[in-house]
Amino acid sequence: MPELIEQIKDISGEEVYQFVCFKMGSEEYALDITDVQEVIRYKQITPVPQMPDFTLGVVNIRGSVIPVFDIRKKFCLPEKPVDSFSRIVVVRVNDVNISFIVEEMLDNIKFRKSQIDPVPPVKMAIDKSCIKGIGEFTDRMVIILDLKNIHIEIKKSIFEMN
Repeated sequence: MPELIEQIKDISGEEVYQFVCFKMGSEEYALDITDVQEVIRYKQITPVPQMPDFTLGVVNIRGSVIPVFDIRKKFCLPEKPVDSFSRIVVVRVNDVNISFIVEEMLDNIKFRKSQIDPVPPVKMAIDKSCIKGIGEFTDRMVIILDLKNIHIEIKKSIFEMN
């Protein structure tokens, strides 16, 4: 399993990791909470010409121009129109701020290390390199995304277009 940032240890001394959860399609996804800069309501996105279709454009957030990506398109997930639950998640990866649209923010959750399973050896819509693991509770499973590898995949796609 790729390295996760240690957040805290529980009473038994087991490592505990904290994540921000959101929904895309019928699945729940999570990002390490230390990577998330902020979550904002959907706002007008300025398109940028000649970019891949998963690049929606840019937004200005307090004077910073930040690219916005639709990772649903990048991962070949079905499209969903923006609605009142849609949010823009701003993350910091490799010293760069980027953002992406999510359908709905859920909650912040903590997983003990023992609750995080490796990526299963089955075909998935999302490139397995973009997944750190699968977090398991008794009643739900959450796909933990690897932002560094997602950023690499985005950069590859953008530079392939030019």
